[in-house]
Amino acid sequence: MPARIRQFLEGLLLAPADGRIYACVRIAFSLAALINLVMLWPDREFFLTDAGMIDQEVTRKAYLWPYLTVFDWCRDAGSVSVVMVVAGVALVFLLLGKMQRVAALVVYVWHISYAARAVNALCGWDLVLRCISFLVLLSPLPAVWSLDKPRENDSVARSYGLTLMRVQLLVIYWQTVLDRLDSPFWLSGEFMGYYLLSYYARWPAVWVVDFDLALRVVTYLILIVEVALPLLLFSRRWHRTGMLAGFVLHFGIFLTSNNLFMFFMAMMVLYLAFLRSEDVDLMTRLAKRLLGARVPAQAMPGGKRSSRS
Repeated sequence: MPARIRQFLEGLLLAPADGRIYACVRIAFSLAALINLVMLWPDREFFLTDAGMIDQEVTRKAYLWPYLTVFDWCRDAGSVSVVMVVAGVALVFLLLGKMQRVAALVVYVWHISYAARAVNALCGWDLVLRCISFLVLLSPLPAVWSLDKPRENDSVARSYGLTLMRVQLLVIYWQTVLDRLDSPFWLSGEFMGYYLLSYYARWPAVWVVDFDLALRVVTYLILIVEVALPLLLFSRRWHRTGMLAGFVLHFGIFLTSNNLFMFFMAMMVLYLAFLRSEDVDLMTRLAKRLLGARVPAQAMPGGKRSSRS
């Protein structure tokens, strides 16, 4: 392998990364996945038991991937409840940073299990959370903001996990745009007009027909933003602009759509992988100020202190 390519790959995968960024992703993912589990809990018998909506043998035949699920053995309401409680406990452990690798494995098994069994219940955010659960399992799990005992050099970890999460976000956006290029509604700019008249809109109303031109502009703007977002996020100079634009995009989707809060949360988890050390420093200082704590000045070389502290 040429030295330049090897150096590039090592920079993407093996360069040191701030362990606090992994902690941010871990905590945010655990919260989002735990909320998703709680939302699924009331319908667990309907979606996950043999007495529910779809017979498991039908699901097995229709499933395109290897049918890997603990619900192949846990088929009644009692055992399904036990599985969900275990998954919930694992998510709490992962959130608190206790026995992280074991907890991450249990959480991943939970996600692939209910995704295989409850195919009729899946939404876009379930697929995103399943991808993140796999990437969290593969990633370094430093004992930062964690109940686990700190290890040597836990504040610094290899960057491959963050790089994979960043690539995952890029794939989601660009694959989405490619799929939309086959849709006449997106190509004609009519999508947002039809969407805001549909059942999926939070406030469907006929007033949108009076804003046809504006909604066509918004439709094309969404495509442009989704193409540009990964490029902005990967740029050290423009990554904050990309994060702000992505937040506005997904908050706008949540605000105008019916029941897409979990999609907003799941996508924001992936955005945390684009944080830099200086972003975490800024967030930490702001959090301390909001909590009323005094922010200590950072010592500078030669005993001086930073004027920015």
